[in-house]
Amino acid sequence: MLPSNTSDFELKNPQASKSGGPRAGLFVTIGLLVLLIGVIAFAVTRLPTGTLSRPAPAAAPAPVPTANVVANGVTADAATQQAIQDVIRKLDEAQAQAIATNDPNVMVATATADFYQQQVAINQDLVNNGVTEVKLLNLEWGQISVAGNTATATVYETWSTTFDDGTTEQARDRNVYTLVQENGAWKVQADEHPDQQAAGAPGPAPAP
Repeated sequence: MLPSNTSDFELKNPQASKSGGPRAGLFVTIGLLVLLIGVIAFAVTRLPTGTLSRPAPAAAPAPVPTANVVANGVTADAATQQAIQDVIRKLDEAQAQAIATNDPNVMVATATADFYQQQVAINQDLVNNGVTEVKLLNLEWGQISVAGNTATATVYETWSTTFDDGTTEQARDRNVYTLVQENGAWKVQADEHPDQQAAGAPGPAPAP
């Protein structure tokens, strides 16, 4: 155990008193060096060993589409609208020509097979009811939208209908066309008349 009186210890151990101070300081210095080396070694082991990677940039918000989204797709671009308008105009002109010449084959190029058969039946019904001539007077274009290979087009058509008794009637009707692509070309698949009071077949109809 350590002596309780310092002076007694120094008298009995004079050499310890002279050499203890420097030796203690040396031990403290060595201890601090060891501690410092240990801290540095610990810090080095905690460093990442792989290549530092830059943080990934935050994902930018998705852009809002600029096209007008409608129920059946998106608004068609100018070129597609023009192509669809041309097909519908040719179909109407072909229907008028078919009645005038009694040759329905002129409607084949602009209609699907099913719609072509419908148009043939419509034209025959018109002729059976005394229609001798139909003429397209005006087209007023509305919304034209595309969804994949399908398109819808709204157009207000004004027709003149002449009967076998010489009378002529004029009517303006809203048509909603459905078109599909066949071999890269648009063809009419259906034609609806949503404003007609009574259910009727598509095509030019006499004014009420």
